[in-house]
Amino acid sequence: MLIDSDRFDRKKFLFASLATLGLPYIFSTDNGLFAKEEEGENAEDINVDPKIKSVVFINMEGGMSHVDTLDPKANSVFSTVSSSISNIQVLEPFVKTAAQLKHIGIIRSTWSEDGDHGFGQYLLNTGYRSTEGMGFPDIPHIGSVIAFAKRKKVQKTYFPSYVTMGGRSGRIGNSGFLGIPYAGFHIGNLDQPVNHLNPSYGKFKEERLVRRKDMLNFLNEEFGKTNQSSQIKLWAKMVHAAEEFRNSDELSSFDLKKESEANQMRYGKSWQGKACLLAKRLVERETPFIQITIGGWDTHGNNKAQIAKIMSETDAGLAALIEDLAVSGLLNQTIFFLSSEFGRTPDVGSRDGRDHYPKVWTSLLGGGNLPRGFVLGESDKKGESPLKGSNAYHLRDLIATLYLASGVDAEASLTNSFGRPFLLVSKQAKPLDELMK
Repeated sequence: MLIDSDRFDRKKFLFASLATLGLPYIFSTDNGLFAKEEEGENAEDINVDPKIKSVVFINMEGGMSHVDTLDPKANSVFSTVSSSISNIQVLEPFVKTAAQLKHIGIIRSTWSEDGDHGFGQYLLNTGYRSTEGMGFPDIPHIGSVIAFAKRKKVQKTYFPSYVTMGGRSGRIGNSGFLGIPYAGFHIGNLDQPVNHLNPSYGKFKEERLVRRKDMLNFLNEEFGKTNQSSQIKLWAKMVHAAEEFRNSDELSSFDLKKESEANQMRYGKSWQGKACLLAKRLVERETPFIQITIGGWDTHGNNKAQIAKIMSETDAGLAALIEDLAVSGLLNQTIFFLSSEFGRTPDVGSRDGRDHYPKVWTSLLGGGNLPRGFVLGESDKKGESPLKGSNAYHLRDLIATLYLASGVDAEASLTNSFGRPFLLVSKQAKPLDELMK
């Protein structure tokens, strides 16, 4: 077989080959950079606390109204409920989660300068403002950084180290210069989390997969004889990882039917409830980073009804997840983080809507060695800004704290694909000293 290497697109061919094998499309295709594909002894070691195994990040995409969820004010559209933190109240959309807040903590003075969805999500998912990241077009998602930091030096078979559920816009799932092995593994259908692992019976048998694999190996070898590229070994590793994953005995981690019917009902049968239940199972498996992105929070109109709908499908799952992590002891080795790209205006508009508002909002953070049941910061009477005299925490400060709490050296730098040093967090970021004592 003759191959014209000047015209032959190897990347497209390998992806097509994976598809014909019936294997999952397990790696992101938009990274294009492979600086970290080789993990020799000299690969950067930024994992300073191996006791922390996992991070669960709940991204309330769209701008969650703080005054209608976690920061009660006179202009809130919901009634208040008591939380399990003494003298602390939240709003009724979080009524079940309120009972579990004693296990984690609340930060009521998160802020940033970015009132645009794209800019805000960029900051939330990387720790950098868009203006700061302009010199780094291949900046990785925080999940990819933590997956890289928590990589196992010896791993018997492939298993995703960064899993995403829900929305995946912007930088979500993008590993940048860290390369394809640390890209997000996205789960679209929670009832069938991992698809296309087996051929459709009646179409072809296992022997045919073996023949196709042999053919692919032959083509790889022939291609490598005339084309010297640092990527060739990586593509071979991808195919091998796909085969390992297909035959892995750890695939049961994705099977929610392994949970009792009572526990499935406790989390809820909505996709958010199922996502939280799967997050719990992935924490049990010590998956380094799990992200659930819950959209619908851009409530310029119909604010009250939309929040009620989202949280009717989300509250039970969040509460059950936090409770199970705490009761099982897994919270000691897991960091839990919930935030949004900004809050929303305290004043309700004529269409029962609230607009973008980055001046202040509320985040949840806990687990690992962080205190339990803490409350940091406070907003003013209307929820328009951090209360004068109260500490205010920029969102990038929270990301720096997230790294430190996760056992990652937040002051470390990595070498990007252009050979330039990349600081994990912005020079302007200041970890929350109150939590890291």
